[in-house]
Amino acid sequence: MVTNGLWLTFQALGLFTTTESLSAALYIGGLIWGLTGVGAWVYFISAYTGRSYHRDRRYRRLAVGVYLGLITVKLTNPLYGLYVQTQIQPVPYPHLVVEPQLFYWISFTLTYTLVAISFYWLLDAFRSSSQPTAGLSALAVLSLVPVVPRVAFTVLPAEAFPPVFLGVSFEPVGVAGFTLAMLVFVEDTFRRVERSARSEVFEKADDAMFVYDPNGELVETNRQADSLQSNIGIRCPTIEAFEQTFKPADEDDASSVVSIETDGSTRYFDITINPMGIGTENVGTVAGVRDVTERRERKRDIELKQRAMDEATVGITISDPDTEDNPLVYVNDGFVEQTGYSPDEVLGRNCRFLQGDDRDQAELDDLREAIAAEEPITVELRNYRKDGEQFWNRLSVTPIYDEAGDLTNHIGIQQDVTERKEQGRQLRAEQERFELLTESVEEYAFIVVDEDGDIQTWNGGARNLFGYKAETALGMPMAHLHPEADRQSELPTRLLQQARIAGESSDEGWRVRADGSEFYADVRYAALETDDGEFRGHAAIVRDMTEERQQRRRTERFVEESDDVVSILDADGTFDYISGSAGHVLGHDPDALLEESFFDYIHPSDRTRVMEAFFDCAEGVEGDIEIDGRLESGSSEYLNVNIRCRNMRADDAIDGTLLYLRDVTDSKKRTRRLEAIFNGTFQFTGLLEPDSTVIEVNDAALEFGGFDREDAVGEPFYEAPWWTHSEEVNTRVQDALARAAEGEFIRYETDVKGAEGLATIDFSVKPVTDEDGDVTLLIVEGRDITAQRQQGQHLDVMQRVMRHNMRNDLSKVRGWAELLAEESDPDERARQFETIERILNKWGSMTENIERIQGAIQSQRDEQATVDVSGLVEKVTESSKETFPEAVIEAETADIESAPVPAVLGEALRELIENATEATPDDDCRVEIRLSRPDDDWVSVDVLDNGPGMPEMEADVLENGEETPLNHGKGLGVWMIRMLVKQAGGDVSVDATPDGTTVSLMIPVRDETATNAYSTTY
Repeated sequence: MVTNGLWLTFQALGLFTTTESLSAALYIGGLIWGLTGVGAWVYFISAYTGRSYHRDRRYRRLAVGVYLGLITVKLTNPLYGLYVQTQIQPVPYPHLVVEPQLFYWISFTLTYTLVAISFYWLLDAFRSSSQPTAGLSALAVLSLVPVVPRVAFTVLPAEAFPPVFLGVSFEPVGVAGFTLAMLVFVEDTFRRVERSARSEVFEKADDAMFVYDPNGELVETNRQADSLQSNIGIRCPTIEAFEQTFKPADEDDASSVVSIETDGSTRYFDITINPMGIGTENVGTVAGVRDVTERRERKRDIELKQRAMDEATVGITISDPDTEDNPLVYVNDGFVEQTGYSPDEVLGRNCRFLQGDDRDQAELDDLREAIAAEEPITVELRNYRKDGEQFWNRLSVTPIYDEAGDLTNHIGIQQDVTERKEQGRQLRAEQERFELLTESVEEYAFIVVDEDGDIQTWNGGARNLFGYKAETALGMPMAHLHPEADRQSELPTRLLQQARIAGESSDEGWRVRADGSEFYADVRYAALETDDGEFRGHAAIVRDMTEERQQRRRTERFVEESDDVVSILDADGTFDYISGSAGHVLGHDPDALLEESFFDYIHPSDRTRVMEAFFDCAEGVEGDIEIDGRLESGSSEYLNVNIRCRNMRADDAIDGTLLYLRDVTDSKKRTRRLEAIFNGTFQFTGLLEPDSTVIEVNDAALEFGGFDREDAVGEPFYEAPWWTHSEEVNTRVQDALARAAEGEFIRYETDVKGAEGLATIDFSVKPVTDEDGDVTLLIVEGRDITAQRQQGQHLDVMQRVMRHNMRNDLSKVRGWAELLAEESDPDERARQFETIERILNKWGSMTENIERIQGAIQSQRDEQATVDVSGLVEKVTESSKETFPEAVIEAETADIESAPVPAVLGEALRELIENATEATPDDDCRVEIRLSRPDDDWVSVDVLDNGPGMPEMEADVLENGEETPLNHGKGLGVWMIRMLVKQAGGDVSVDATPDGTTVSLMIPVRDETATNAYSTTY
């Protein structure tokens, strides 16, 4: 009534104003109070008809929101004019003309729809009531009649209506008329209908309802109230009794929730007390009681869960999917501790920042798809803490819905599983290695047996060993693999019990295959436990011992009957055990030697060595100690024995020093004969491993090389001093050894470094193979062919000279002789004779050189005399000065220690000086001899001249031994120089330029000197 009266008042005031702005304001004010009246009317009808919409908080909030929105639209209309357009119309009298706009029709439609719904509720209540409601229905319909002119006035032009209707609102008149008619004419019927409608809702209500009259006396209760009084044993006949029963325990408690003890438990109730009135008249009181025990428990659970979330060690996050990018709205302390980020740094951000740049994870696609589908999901992601450290995050995301089924949040549970992930990775690796081991080792059966003794795993080794397939063996009792006798004696059960109590057990005995055959096996059990000590079954390893058992028997027989004597000695050297082979090997009764001292049977000369070796072994030296000695036999003769001892005191089965004795008397003799043959040959011989390691070399090779056996044995053959003078020679011998190790026989000539310089040998490598064709040994041999090669070269040169030079010169002599015989002119005959004489003189010179070469070769074949190189150079220099006075000849000898060299080196120096003086003009010839010692094994003699440079042919002869046809005697002299140096074990090099020639002689230093043995006069 009030809201409708205010609505009508604003409309009436608008009729008397002529100002457009004031008229528009009054019009808008009237609409606002009209909208307020609509809300009050709908609320009243919901309550009157017994509906609960007016009590539902959701509808209340929605109604208030819509109401405030419409008021805002109406109040702000002057800003945009989208609600109504207004203007003052002077005809027929000044009045406000309103033109509805878009928002007007939206508001109009909404409000009239609500009014229509409320009248439907009202008419429906009248129709379903048992009371006579025809008058009420007619009155309700009549109250709607004023709406007709309002609608007509809205949609038709103003000129269609009398002026008196302009600006008059009809809806308030209808509402006011309906209300007054109800109160004056049909109040009793109206109230009876209300009670009837309310009674239906009253009975259907979830709350316990108590209705009291104005005097406070109980007049009505619903079914829920009767049940409540019965359950908790109370009676509330008056409003005072009700208030006393449901009085809060704490007077200061402002909440409407009270607690009541019943049947040993506490229940909580929400109390509401509302007066009932019609207009200003109080017609009673309604008290409601709602059991909120479960709601309170839920609230407590929520509070506990909130506290648990805050204090949980795992990371907990809540995100808001209704906000763009689904940002975080809550993180607990566990998340902060786990990631290192504070709440201020993460709230409002999507949780993806934890992946950093590591976005290429397949699990992220799964996570996005699950979130989009509103499905729960658990994934494991690589995340990164604030400091950049990577950790594995097990993330579980769950969607949360409200009562209406709408998604409200996502809850994420984050658990750091880095350690578990690493343990899992290690465990998988261990499992893979174990599975690989168990499946690849076929001679062992790896079996897991459960607590009841049934087989749980069956590897390939078990299948091969027992013959059962996995599907047959799995679940079969382990006892089934034992013979019947074992099962009857309950041996399988005892082995499992022992393993469970002691941790392990073992058995060596017979086992049964699937085909019924038996085999001898070694079986070991171990108890399996979890980390917390819970027993989980047994692990069994089965190994086929059939061959080992046979081998053990063979071994025992072999030990007793072998050619080796096996014994065990106490710490003082007393026999504690000696094999039966002592009888036929040593001639001693084994039993007679027990408790005897081993050292009493050792030859006195060898006793100290043997004792030292034995006690070194007995005191803990690792490995075997081997020594040879002589031991007295049963016939009082001394046998050569090889003694090998090993400390076995840590082995409980032996507990002593293990001693092997082998009679090597015959082998010693054979070895000495073989060593005599091996070392007695003049040929260089060596034995190598296939990898070129030297096993042995004979004395001839060591004497030739000038070093000790220890310098070669155990070292690579190509690193021996024989091969160190030339990289080319060293590379070639390595290639030969590699090819021989592949089975190829190699032979070639090569230069090697001996004790007396370079020498030429016929070298070969022969592979020795076993019955499978594998190379097991290399035999290297070398034969010194230096003299033969030089002799052959000498003969070859002489033959070339004879064949080539003599043939040519004889042809020349024959031709000149024929001319001489036919020539009559004395002068021409004299000239021709001189030509023949020169040819013959050249042959005389060549004959002298050949004789010199033969003399030098002969002296080389004989025992060579040696002289100190410094004195030799000085003598050659002084002699050459007398022979060639026109030349400047000087010697530069360093202060070197005595260096004996072959005396024939003087002949080579003499020839070099002569060649230099002949190649250089007499007034400008200069020859210098320089002496040095690069190391202890060599001396270097350099002969330098300032001539035009040695011809290429002569240089080739000196350096390379190229014996090209020599057409003059000087060529033989050059060849003689090389021959003398090479026979002395040296080498020659030439550096010839247009400004002079340097010839370098490298000569080996000899071990002995013979200062007066060389008689050549210079």
